[in-house]
Formats: sequence, structure tokens, C-alpha cells
Amino acid sequence: MRCSHSASSSIISNMKRNLVLSILFCCSLVVAAQKVVYLPTHDSDTTRQERVGRYGEIYDITHPRLDLYLPAASSEPRMALLVCPGGAYEYVSVSNEGRAVAQWAMQHNIVVAVLKYRLPAGREDVPLEDAQAAMLMLRDSAEQWHIDQQRIGVMGFSAGGHLAGSLLTKYASAQSRPDFGVLIYPVLSMQDDTHKKTRRLLLGEDFTPQQVARWDLKRSVDKNTPPCFIAACQDDKAVPVSNSVDFYTALTRVGVSAELLIMPTGGHGWGFEREIPQTALFRQALLQWLSELR
Repeated sequence: MRCSHSASSSIISNMKRNLVLSILFCCSLVVAAQKVVYLPTHDSDTTRQERVGRYGEIYDITHPRLDLYLPAASSEPRMALLVCPGGAYEYVSVSNEGRAVAQWAMQHNIVVAVLKYRLPAGREDVPLEDAQAAMLMLRDSAEQWHIDQQRIGVMGFSAGGHLAGSLLTKYASAQSRPDFGVLIYPVLSMQDDTHKKTRRLLLGEDFTPQQVARWDLKRSVDKNTPPCFIAACQDDKAVPVSNSVDFYTALTRVGVSAELLIMPTGGHGWGFEREIPQTALFRQALLQWLSELR
């Protein structure tokens, strides 16, 4: 069958209009579903003033909180992800590694809580304290937010991957222990193959060997560490891929279930907003891994 030029133009115009409406509808779902939940803290630094950078990144967070994204109402409890954006422990990258994650996850009926955590600034325990409080909040509110108590995981990017990895290996109680972890181009080492700025902002200028050992996360892996999915690119110039490989090796050595996806190209910081050649592969592999969790 052939269409006239005017008919074809009309069809294309309608398709474009419907596509725009669909995109706007999806975006409105994310915005409408968002709630802000403040976390308890006993160590707010009120001398700092929170500010937002040109790309939406947040500096000097004084009041830790969750941006909560809930999919459409469901009678069945859903998986939940506590998302820790990166930013070298200098800022929190809430767009590419936060809101964009929620937009993807909600399409798959996954609850997302984006953690806006306090930055260390010489207080190395502070980000982990916020992550532990956030996990407790998700567990305490599971019934209210229709979350499956057995499927609450943590996802982290870059320095946020270090925070997520810290929660996976240094949880304070059974309630604050995630059920699984997703680590994306993560900083997991504090040795020479670390991201130097992340180490400096976490540990300070004059860090000690004891601090390095404490926060070098492969050393903290044991048989009780939750299962993990790890993804990184071989050509990552910011965070050497050895961070991911060594952590994966530590997991498998003690019998923890883990999947490691090393992609040849893509660099660092691609998150869920920026496309790389392997975006489809990464998302498909992650979704498959999540679907197989028990």
C-alpha cells in the first residue's frame, strides 16, 4: 500500500506529537511521584550552605534526605533501590546518577530512593551513617511504600559506589544490610589505583595506612556480603577497572554470588543519562540480574 505525500506527512506529524506526549507523560510520572524524606542526623554542619551547580549537582549538603520515586500503585510489594550518586565525595550528582535512574527503574516497577548524603569534609564516617539511616528508613516504611522487605538493594556510582560498597561490607545491623548491591564504575580501592580526589576528600590530606586499610573495601568482603552486580569500562581513565575486578575477585573467593560486566569502551560517568555504545547491553544485563534475585 502507498500513502500520498500529504497523508504521510500527517502520519509522521501525529507520530511526533504522540512521541512528545509520551515523553512528557513519562517525565510527569517521575516528578509527580517524588517525595522528599529527611533522615535523622546528630552531626549537621550548619556553617556550610547547600548549593546547586550548573548541572544540578549538590554541594555542601547539611540535611541528608531521600528523594523517593514510587511507581504506580501496585497490590504486590516491589523491589527497591537506594541510589547513591557519585561526585568524588565533593558533590552529589543527582541528575545523571539519580533522577535518570528513577526514570528507568519506574518503568520496571522498581521503587527508587535517591540519597542526598552529607559529604565527608574530614568526617569519614558521615556518608556511611546517612546510607545506614536511609536503609533503615526503607525497611521501616516498606509496608507504606509497598516495598518487598527481601529485595531492598543499594546502587552506587563512582564515589557513590564506594559509599554503596561501604554499606554492603560495613552495615551496622541486619536491618541496615542491603539484600544486594549494584556498583557502577565504582571507587572501591584506597590503594594507588584509587580515584585520588575521592580518597583525599574522604580521608583528608594526611591520611594514615590504617584509614587506607579501613576503607579499601575488598578487605572488608566476607561470606555475609550481599550478592553484587558490578559494571565498568576498560577505558575508564578516572577510576581504574582494577577497582571492580579486585572487588569481584574478593567476592568470589568467599563464595558470594556476583556478576562482573567489563565493557571495552565508555569511559567514566555515563550513568543513566548519557548513552555509550554498550548502554543497551548494560541495561539488559542489569535487568536480567535483578529479575533473577531471590
